[in-house]
Amino acid sequence: MPEPIPYLFNTFLVYPLTNLFVAFTVLTGNAGLAVILVTIFIRFVTLPLNLKQMRTTRAMAALAPQLQTLQKRFKDPKRRSQEQMRLYREAKISPAGCFSSLLIQMPILFALFQTFRTTVGETPESLISLSDRLYGWEYLRTSMPLPADFLWLNLGQPDQLVLPVTVAASTFVLQKVTMLPATDDKQRAQNSMMNFLMPLMFGYITLTLPSGLGLYYVLSNLIGIVMQYMYVGRGPVNWRALVGLSQDAVLPRAVEIRQATIDQLSNLDDDDDEEESDAKEGKPASQKNAARRRRRYTSGKRKGRR
Repeated sequence: MPEPIPYLFNTFLVYPLTNLFVAFTVLTGNAGLAVILVTIFIRFVTLPLNLKQMRTTRAMAALAPQLQTLQKRFKDPKRRSQEQMRLYREAKISPAGCFSSLLIQMPILFALFQTFRTTVGETPESLISLSDRLYGWEYLRTSMPLPADFLWLNLGQPDQLVLPVTVAASTFVLQKVTMLPATDDKQRAQNSMMNFLMPLMFGYITLTLPSGLGLYYVLSNLIGIVMQYMYVGRGPVNWRALVGLSQDAVLPRAVEIRQATIDQLSNLDDDDDEEESDAKEGKPASQKNAARRRRRYTSGKRKGRR
């Protein structure tokens, strides 16, 4: 009897992605175009998780000042943790949402590694392994062996120069457009280290991986950059910040959105404080709601409504 985790991993990730890649290769007659189609398909399927991660990351960035205040105010770790969870509940976010996309992307990368190693591998063992993974559709099985060439790449073999550099560069750009300016020196140092360490690490790893996986990673990064740009509402791009000549945000609109979210969360805190104060004074609910509406109209929050 097979072990549960490898069985589920193969059944729901490795085998479907392998057959999808073979089908796209047969359809287009080009393994490189098949990688592009597989990347688009995976990005489409994981789009809800990616959007959730971006929303949570935005909210967490807005909560950073309040979290720093809690760390200074509460020295007891247990009490500090309770206050942080209360803050997350009031903001209606879950910190785990920041990693939801990453948790699904890592298994997909491992599955794609298996896919490219078997489908465009040059060893007899890879063809034998592939025959066990293909579904019983005739047009899939009669298409073997697949063409492994795309541009200068052999998708089953590592590339020693261009692809690793491209992986590192695209990872660097994706991180730059995603990260917002740090609010303190410690966070600024962490961001600077991550901006250089992560691209170098992924570029180095690409030296040992099939080129098909490196091509997938580059395409996935490019789609992620476009998604991030569209998510913040487009706007100008700070090219000096992109190349490291400025500490400002690469996408200035992201800073505006963060500030708007901070103001929104601050208003929630103000309403909570008002409710506690009214409760202590014993005001009826109708009177509290009417007073709150007057304050909001006065502050201009409903300006323009008829």
